Amino acid sequence: MEEDLLFRILFIVSYAAFASVRIFYRGKTRGRESAKNTEKLGWSGAALSIGILGYIAAVILYVLVPDWILFANIGLTAPIRWIGVVIAFVATFLVLWTHRVLGAQYSARQEIQQEHFIISVGPYNRVRHPMYTGFNLFSISAGIISSNLLLILFAILVLLPFPWLARKEEKMLQKEFGNEYSDYMARTGRFLPPLRKKE
Repeated sequence: MEEDLLFRILFIVSYAAFASVRIFYRGKTRGRESAKNTEKLGWSGAALSIGILGYIAAVILYVLVPDWILFANIGLTAPIRWIGVVIAFVATFLVLWTHRVLGAQYSARQEIQQEHFIISVGPYNRVRHPMYTGFNLFSISAGIISSNLLLILFAILVLLPFPWLARKEEKMLQKEFGNEYSDYMARTGRFLPPLRKKE
């Protein structure tokens, strides 16, 4: 099988696995009312939406008419692209794990749920935003699998607003839970575990 075709198939399979997880858990939130809604996400939400739209467009082109974006091919070697495949499935597992741990507290929006409490088990034991980490790992890994600069650049564009989104979410949770959340922040990393375990 031609190498590019093999990686396009792996790209589609990894995307199907990731999308299945997201669609399943997003579907569970339909019709559910939150305890408190927050204000709009502002420029960071708008930047994320633009990045996602561009990224989706690039994904569709890569899958359906790859010749249209062949100019952006950067010729990554097969071993590097295989690393991308592994990272994509690790990221998908991380997002699945995060969804399972969050349970009914998951929301596509930044809001406080009914009977909301601070989760500090599973991936949340050492990281405050493991789902954001999973999203960004998957986006970058998909760009690597495709070996296409356009997808990599859009993945980076999607990644940029997440520190602001995370900060906004943290402010919301600090306002709701006070010192309990501040203590949790002090012993965890935002997107990656701290180098040394904090007490």
